[in-house]
Amino acid sequence: MSRTLRSALTIAQGIPGPSRPLLRPVVAPIATSSVASSRSLFDFANFKLPNWRRSAKKEDETDAAAPAAPAEAEKKDGGLFEEVVEEAEVAEKKLKKKTWTEHSYKSGLHKGSHRRLNQISRQVAGLPVDEAVVQLAFGDKRAGRTWVKSTLALARDHAEAKGLAREKLVVAETWVSKGPKVARLDIKGRGRFGIKHHGSARIHFVLREGKTWSQKQEAERNKVLRKVRSAGVVREDGKLRRKTIDGWAW
Repeated sequence: MSRTLRSALTIAQGIPGPSRPLLRPVVAPIATSSVASSRSLFDFANFKLPNWRRSAKKEDETDAAAPAAPAEAEKKDGGLFEEVVEEAEVAEKKLKKKTWTEHSYKSGLHKGSHRRLNQISRQVAGLPVDEAVVQLAFGDKRAGRTWVKSTLALARDHAEAKGLAREKLVVAETWVSKGPKVARLDIKGRGRFGIKHHGSARIHFVLREGKTWSQKQEAERNKVLRKVRSAGVVREDGKLRRKTIDGWAW
């Protein structure tokens, strides 16, 4: 009898009623993390003002990108012939080269006197390039036989690479500039010393296509000869070049 009562009680408890709903609502647990809790605790110390620069940059980018679309559309609207013309113009620009009329070159700083180097520059001024190289190669100055000669030969090669005619190249201008002076101790006897200043200098060249010094002298001589006036082979055929005198002329 007791078993039947227990089974009836369990069935009665399983039947839903106003005080016993059939299914209990399932509440999902709230996920909490230590990072979120730490952020919530210290958010008051990490507040930031709104950054208006980023928004301004985005607006500028959108404004700049807006007119680019119609320009691209205009390019796409062009036909095949327009593309060919543009390619031809680009190729023509690449082929155009600058026409050079002169070439300037300077050497590096070398230890030595600028006065002695100036004598070498005067030696080659106004000469054709090849003749100037020969003069330096067989000159008395050691600097001229070594680094000045190689500097001038290198300047000649660079000028030829620019398109200048080598047979017409002339050393149009030469000058010398001084460099810094290096101070060194000059040890003397009896515990004394001095200071020596070692100077440095460099040489400059300007190469142009033109007449040599001898050609200029020949042109000047011909100009003077053209100004000479004479009576000619037969005096009677020439004009009378004398001051008129009052009265009879014979």
